[in-house]
Amino acid sequence: METHGGGWTLVYSYTFTNYNSFGLSSNAVTPRPNWPASGANVPISTTPPFNESSFGAVDWNLWKNIGKELMIKSNINDWIVCQPNGGSMVTKTMGSMSCQNIKNVATACSGAPPYRVEWYAPGPSLHASSYYYFFDGSTGSYYPTHDPCGKDNQNHKKGVGNPGGQIYLR
Repeated sequence: METHGGGWTLVYSYTFTNYNSFGLSSNAVTPRPNWPASGANVPISTTPPFNESSFGAVDWNLWKNIGKELMIKSNINDWIVCQPNGGSMVTKTMGSMSCQNIKNVATACSGAPPYRVEWYAPGPSLHASSYYYFFDGSTGSYYPTHDPCGKDNQNHKKGVGNPGGQIYLR
């Protein structure tokens, strides 16, 4: 992957359980990595994705050996690159991250990247003023926020065929 300087390794590719009713609790990311998420109920994958359209995840316990810097791409939310600055999605550490928006996808907002990672029972979240990306793995509570405004609203791009996203590390 040559985006933003290259050297990226695809570690996770996902879709949604109920994209057409995005804000309902029946919507979640699927599958999910085997990261700590005691409140998640979607299938876990430790099968690496072959490409962006094959859904799966590298064993989360191996992510720290692949890289610390992450890039999140989605066809419904803006693309971001984040470096740990006290917080990490690779080591389950809540705290600050230095993130930048590298591609606008949704039109609601631009230039409002997240700056913090939080870990919740259904999965991790990247925050601006609120959820920006929430990797909610539960079909019984919440929903998988993909909000380019970072305000936990449904500002994601609508009407997308094959919606989803990917996480890359380097």
